[in-house]
Amino acid sequence: MAAVVNDAVYYLEGFKLFSLKMGRYKIMEELAKSVFVTSVIEKMDTKDKNIRSLGIGSSKGDIESIFTKQLSNHFGKLENTVIEPAEEAIEEYKRLTAKNDWSNVDYSWFNGTFQQFKEHREKEENAPKYHHISSIDTVYYIDNPADDILTMYNMLEKGGILMIMLISDENSYYRLERRFHGIMPIRYFTCSDVLAVCQENQFQFERYHHECTADITEFISSDDHPREKKVTIDYLTQTVDFKESVSESLYNEVIDYIKSSDFSSKSYDGKILLRNDFDVIFIQKKC
Repeated sequence: MAAVVNDAVYYLEGFKLFSLKMGRYKIMEELAKSVFVTSVIEKMDTKDKNIRSLGIGSSKGDIESIFTKQLSNHFGKLENTVIEPAEEAIEEYKRLTAKNDWSNVDYSWFNGTFQQFKEHREKEENAPKYHHISSIDTVYYIDNPADDILTMYNMLEKGGILMIMLISDENSYYRLERRFHGIMPIRYFTCSDVLAVCQENQFQFERYHHECTADITEFISSDDHPREKKVTIDYLTQTVDFKESVSESLYNEVIDYIKSSDFSSKSYDGKILLRNDFDVIFIQKKC
């Protein structure tokens, strides 16, 4: 079965659909103005007025730019390196930056995976360290999350902060993957996995937890929106053409599970509320 993440255009379609349903952009804007300021900007231990940041799997930049704006507001100059494997997403990101009047932000672009970036970096002499690194919903797609988190940590300047945003253990995506692990082309790395890495390596860290839901009733229980329904199922299972790729009985089993209380929260009027709880782990490198 084909993984959604390997089809950049389709992945972005699913990501946009769910982001709008969950009010993700508003949540990120509020988080950037509050938690990000207190946990990153105010705690970053540096005397440098000009800093370097690294975005891992930055997609088209609409989420990452919310945090970049805060960094640009607090530092004299920002050199922002973007790692993104989808060329289409990078082009969209570039168009977005052209609209922003941030004269103190310089961008560099790496069209590739984090693994490819690491290999490229190994060939560089005096490869730069970063004051801030962000990994927003990307640890699920890197080769070895535990080892790569250690690699990210080692890329930090002393006093720098790594921000990892990912689903919580209570998240509906994780419940679905755990229930149908054998057929889904993804293994979700959750907050508890990151915390285990932090504790094993004695990292200094903070955790922020956010609870949120999304009403997906119309896309699951109705055929009035066939395209949205297909994208919803494919994005939840991370499988392109999921219905066509499995038996009818398995497809119905997945749909029944999505409608069940094991997967979602139910409102008083019977709506299917997907739980999209997430955590943000802030890891600071010791000086």
